[in-house]
Amino acid sequence: MIAVAAIVAVGLAAGLLRLLPLAAKPTTGVPRVVFAAFGATSDVLFIAPATRPDERTVVDTVQHAEGWGINPGPMFERLLAYNVVPAGAPAGRGAPSELWLLNVATGERTRLARDADLLVKPQFVADGKSILYRRTDGDLQQVVRVDIDSLARTMIYEERTAFGVFPLGVDANGTLLFARLSNTGTDVLRKAGDASPVLAFHASDEIARDWQLSPDGKSLAFLAPLRRAERVVYRAAVVMIEGGKAVALPEGDASGEQYGPLWTPDGGSVAVGQEAASGAATPVVLLRAGGAPVPLATPARGFDVPVAWSAAGTYLAARTFDGQNSTNVGRESAVVIARSGERYPVSAPGEVILLGWLPDD
Repeated sequence: MIAVAAIVAVGLAAGLLRLLPLAAKPTTGVPRVVFAAFGATSDVLFIAPATRPDERTVVDTVQHAEGWGINPGPMFERLLAYNVVPAGAPAGRGAPSELWLLNVATGERTRLARDADLLVKPQFVADGKSILYRRTDGDLQQVVRVDIDSLARTMIYEERTAFGVFPLGVDANGTLLFARLSNTGTDVLRKAGDASPVLAFHASDEIARDWQLSPDGKSLAFLAPLRRAERVVYRAAVVMIEGGKAVALPEGDASGEQYGPLWTPDGGSVAVGQEAASGAATPVVLLRAGGAPVPLATPARGFDVPVAWSAAGTYLAARTFDGQNSTNVGRESAVVIARSGERYPVSAPGEVILLGWLPDD
């Protein structure tokens, strides 16, 4: 997430947060959530036990252009990749950003590129050995792979377009996947080696978004706009990459907006947030083909948007809103939701950016 509004700089109020040394392990047997607190010119990164988010350890502080925070991709084990406009550089939606790699466990940082598109999240591929990112120069968009060990960069696809090309990852066959927007909607394409891209499936006649590749690399979950109850809302969809066959999901809330989606670590279900119809609070539900929706713990008000599962799938980091839907979001905060039913707020003086998880060692 990129915070663009002016927000007060992050400060740690005395007595509110318990800070621990980086090497400390405040709780055993519990995974640690990784998050950042946005500040006007720097973001502070923390780790904390899932059940005790206030017992946090500072990992790093990332300086950035005023008003523009880090844009992180999904973590791979202990590694975090993020885009950031460096301090002092001109900021804006089209500004080139730096791509950084952070080992959250050790605090070691490596700059991988200086020409990343700030708004397109980087993606780990090749078992965490490489990262895909997008480079944009006017109407030229390029998908670039950077090798983490050698820092060698390879341009693997480029296109001149007035719309958008978005790298999604690598499928079970090692083939690059990317989404391409055009005046006919959204297509998912595959590209193997030096071969020309081929259509995997047509995702929507409109703009599909929020792509999530399944853990086995065989299916894509995403949101696509559909007409329901005399309005157009984004709903979760799952499509098998080979053959482009849609997977039927249980409806959950039959008419409202859905948010996410996010695969469970075993790939068996997709976690989806739901709008709070008529002001009632609604939980994240787990959707599995052929099964009934399984709800998680419900917020006191509003709705949740899933962000990242712990490795064992026992805790979910989520954004939570006390409004009704995307046109009336209300106030935003962060929470850890336990599969056993508890909810643990994650708070900071600035906006909380949920990043992922560290396993318990």
